[in-house]
Amino acid sequence: MKKTTILSLTTAAVILAAYVPNEPILADTPSSEVIKETKVGSIIQQNNIKYKVLTVEGNIGTVQVGNGVTPVEFEAGQDGKPFTIPTKITVGDKVFTVTEVASQAFSYYPDETGRIVYYPSSITIPSSIKKIQKKGFHGSKAKTIIFDKGSQLEKIEDRAFDFSELEEIELPASLEYIGTSAFSFSQKLKKLTFSSSSKLELISHEAFANLSNLEKLTLPKSVKTLGSNLFRLTTSLKHVDVEEGNESFASVDGVLFSKDKTQLIYYPSQKNDESYKTPKETKELASYSFNKNSYLKKLELNEGLEKIGTFAFADAIKLEEISLPNSLETIERLAFYGNLELKELILPDNVKNFGKHVMNGLPKLKSLTIGNNINSLPSFFLSGVLDSLKEIHIKNKSTEFSVKKDTFAIPETVKFYVTSEHIKDVLKSNLSTSNDIIVEKVDNIKQETDVAKPKKNSNQGVVGWVKDKGLWYYLNESGSMATGWVKDKGLWYYLNESGSMATGWVKDKGLWYYLNESGSMATGWVKDKGLWYYLNESGSMATGWVKDKGLWYYLNESGSMATGWFTVSGKWYYTYNSGDLLVNTTTPDGYRVNANGEWVG
Repeated sequence: MKKTTILSLTTAAVILAAYVPNEPILADTPSSEVIKETKVGSIIQQNNIKYKVLTVEGNIGTVQVGNGVTPVEFEAGQDGKPFTIPTKITVGDKVFTVTEVASQAFSYYPDETGRIVYYPSSITIPSSIKKIQKKGFHGSKAKTIIFDKGSQLEKIEDRAFDFSELEEIELPASLEYIGTSAFSFSQKLKKLTFSSSSKLELISHEAFANLSNLEKLTLPKSVKTLGSNLFRLTTSLKHVDVEEGNESFASVDGVLFSKDKTQLIYYPSQKNDESYKTPKETKELASYSFNKNSYLKKLELNEGLEKIGTFAFADAIKLEEISLPNSLETIERLAFYGNLELKELILPDNVKNFGKHVMNGLPKLKSLTIGNNINSLPSFFLSGVLDSLKEIHIKNKSTEFSVKKDTFAIPETVKFYVTSEHIKDVLKSNLSTSNDIIVEKVDNIKQETDVAKPKKNSNQGVVGWVKDKGLWYYLNESGSMATGWVKDKGLWYYLNESGSMATGWVKDKGLWYYLNESGSMATGWVKDKGLWYYLNESGSMATGWVKDKGLWYYLNESGSMATGWFTVSGKWYYTYNSGDLLVNTTTPDGYRVNANGEWVG
C-alpha cells in the first residue's frame, strides 16, 4: 500500500510554490504515524524515518536520526533528490532536537530480499547535529554532504563515511574530532576542505586511507594530533599542506612532517620528483610514509635517521636506489615490500632491530649487503619473490652472529659471501637450502693497541707500525722509515714519500690503486663518491671489459663502472644500474641486444 504523509497547510504551500524537478525531500513535518511512548531508547517514526530518543527532560529532548541498526528507507520517488535532516521533530506535546546521525543511518546496501534501496543525491545536515556516529554514512550513495550555517558538529566517529560515493565535503569550523578510517575507501572523494576557523584537534588513524581521487589536502592550524597511517594506500595525493600557525605539524614542499621535522609523516604518492633527500633533522620515517609513490627513483636518507616504519617504502614501484645512513637502528615490518625496481641494498652496520618480512617481494634485487654490527636476523627477514637475487654479503665477524631457520626464504642459486668460518657454519646449520657460502678475506684494520706492543729488533729499535700525530708510519727491521709498498700480514700498504700511510687513490708507475681506510690495498669492487671501480688482483684499477662472477661489466677510461647506454668501438651496449651487461633480451627502453650485449634493433 502506498504510504501517505499529512502536511500542514503552510508547509504544503511552500512545497507547491517552490516545486522544481529534483525538489528536496523534507523530513521535518509530523506524520500520521506517531509513537506516543517517548522514553530514552524509544523509536519514533515520522515520514517513514525512524528516530531514537537519546534524552528526555519534561517536554523537550534529543533524538538521533536512524535507529542505529538499519538504514533510513527512502521511496522510489525520492531517489536522486536532495534530502535535509530535520532540526526538530514533535511528538504530541514534546519537542525533540535532532543532535546525532545514528550508526548505519545513511548506509547503503540491498535489504534481505535483495531489493535496491533508493537514495538521495545529497544530504544537508542541520546545525543541531553534534555527532555523526560510527558508520553513519558507510557506503552512502550521496555525492555531496552539506552542513548548515552555524553547524555545531563536534565529532565524526570511526568509519563514518568509509566506502561512500561522496565527491566533496566542507567540514564545519565546530568539528573537533575525526575518527579512525572516517573517509577511507571513499574512492570518488575529490575535495575535502576545512573551515579557516576550524577547531579540529585530532584526526585518528587511517582517516584518509585508500583514496584515489583526492589530490590535495590542507590541515588546519588547530590540529594537534594525527593518528598513524593517515594516508595508507592513498594513490592520488600530490600535496599535503599545513595551515600557517600550526604548532604541531609542518609541510615542506608538500611533504608532511612533525613541526620539528624529526618525523617524516607522509610523502605524497603523486609528488612528481624522481629524487629526494630527507632533511637533516629527520630521525624517523613513519609507517607508510612513502607507500604507493609513483615517481621516486632515488632516495637519500639523512645521517641521523634512526627508524624506518612499517611499510615505509611499500609499493614505491619506481624506487631504484635507497641510501641508508650509518645512524639507522630500526627497520620495521615489510618496510621494503613491493619495491619492484630496487636492485641493490646495503644495510648499514648499526641496525639493531628488524621486523618480520623486512624485505619481501623484491623481484629485481640482485645484491644485499648486511653490515658489520648486525648480530641477529629475524624470521622471514628476506622472502617473497626474489627471482633476480644473486648474492648476499654478510660483513659481521662476531661469534654472536645468529639467524633463524626461516630467516632466508631464497632460491638455492643465491651465493653468500661471509667473513669467517664461524659465520659460514651458522648459515649452514640454519639454511633449508644448499646455497654456496664463500668465505672472503677481510682487511685487518690496525688498532691503537698496535703501538702499545711494538716488535723490537736486536738493536732494540721499534719495527712495524707506529702512530705519530694522527698518522701511521712503518719502520723496517733496520729501524728506517718505509716508503712505497709494504706487505704486512699478507696485506699491501702504500707509504707516501713522507712515510705516512696512504688511503684513498694512489698513482704509482702510471697505475691507479685504492687504499682502504685501514690503509690496506683494495681488490675487487670499490665504491667511491657514488661510483663503482674494479681493482685487479694486483690492486691496479681496471678499465675496459671485466668479467666478475660470470657477469660482464665495462669500466670507463676513468675507471668508473658504466651504467645505462654506452658505446665501445662503435657498438652500443646497455647495463643495469648494478653495472652487469644485458644480453639476449630487451632493454627497459625497448631495444634488443644480442648474446654479446650489442644493440641490434
